[in-house]
Amino acid sequence: MQHRLQSSEYVSHRLSYVTPTICKCASCSTEDGTPEISTTSSLAPLATTHLAPIDIQHINQATTLARIGHGNTFPNPAVGCVLVRYGSDDNSNGQTIGSGFHPKAGLPHAEVFALLEACGHVEDGVAAARSVMNTDNDDDASITNKVFDLLDIYKSTDGASKLFRDHFNDGNVTAYVTLEPCCHTGQTPPCALSLVAAGVKRVVVGYRDPNPRVDGGGIQVLQNAGVDVHVLRQRRQQSTSKEEIEAAKACSNLVKYFVKRISPRDDDDEPNLEDLINGKKRRVLRSIAGRQKTEGTIQQLDWPKDISSSNNVNNGAEDVDDIATHVQISHRYLERIDAALWDHEIALLRLNKVVKKKKGAKILGERIADELNAHVAQVIGHTALLYRPGFPPVLDLDELAEKESSSAE
Repeated sequence: MQHRLQSSEYVSHRLSYVTPTICKCASCSTEDGTPEISTTSSLAPLATTHLAPIDIQHINQATTLARIGHGNTFPNPAVGCVLVRYGSDDNSNGQTIGSGFHPKAGLPHAEVFALLEACGHVEDGVAAARSVMNTDNDDDASITNKVFDLLDIYKSTDGASKLFRDHFNDGNVTAYVTLEPCCHTGQTPPCALSLVAAGVKRVVVGYRDPNPRVDGGGIQVLQNAGVDVHVLRQRRQQSTSKEEIEAAKACSNLVKYFVKRISPRDDDDEPNLEDLINGKKRRVLRSIAGRQKTEGTIQQLDWPKDISSSNNVNNGAEDVDDIATHVQISHRYLERIDAALWDHEIALLRLNKVVKKKKGAKILGERIADELNAHVAQVIGHTALLYRPGFPPVLDLDELAEKESSSAE
């Protein structure tokens, strides 16, 4: 099946570091250290909507949906959306009329798939999102083609209006989204405007998007259109509801590493590790990795067993370069490596399931390192040792290299 996947609308596929407005001081961070995005700035003032227990239930459902795409969306965040129609009864639990999740970088976001279901274009928004997660699988070719045809309409001029205009004007519909709807036009129209076009009356947001292209702008678009918006509160000082705080934490955990990927660095430019890492520092990294191997604490990441990789395993083929250069790297694998590097700075990639020679491991390791702005510190057999400093760095390589030099004298 022909792919229509384009580059990500959230961030470029190769990691880039940009500067959102995030406070990372202790008082403005959640208990797990995730920076909290302010919900009280002049850009997006806090809404007055009261959250009922049913609201928490539906945002938790959206969180569950987001996890389906987690990793597969790399470098994008995993996002889920549930659309619920409420009746005139204030005690109504509502009727879920649409559900979706973001399936893959370059494809529309969770809100679009939920809207496709709610507006009657597909029978099941979650199934529609699943159908385009892996377009190499022809089992659902008919639904996949239908979804891509709808997405072509969506991306066309005034596409959101063609598909969604005024569908909810006769009802009270609330959208539950784990991450703030986007407000920028990329390959597709802004999700915030799509929700407005459909006639959504209220939006419950799990986490405000720190991406500078959004950063409260989606909330403002909704509010300017008269939509009531509530952003879940993560801190005890802001909410007396334990359930709301837990739901907010679950939403923030979904985008924990996405937030790190787009958080500001101290310098204006991306660090060139190839210039910063010299022979002494590589020896330090190898020494640390060796010690961690002995202790059993090193982060080892095996190449995933999936269809895309099993078809490319080097079973004695002579062209090692070609296999290592062209084998598809799973987005989920990149997400796992990225998380390991953020948490530990060092990760050992075990690539024996895809390459059998050191040369192939070196080529493939460098491809992965290039995607993640990491450095290949060592290649042994079919393994590649990757390093990437956090910010601030955990390992002080300058100090460690100096100590090693002093002890050798």
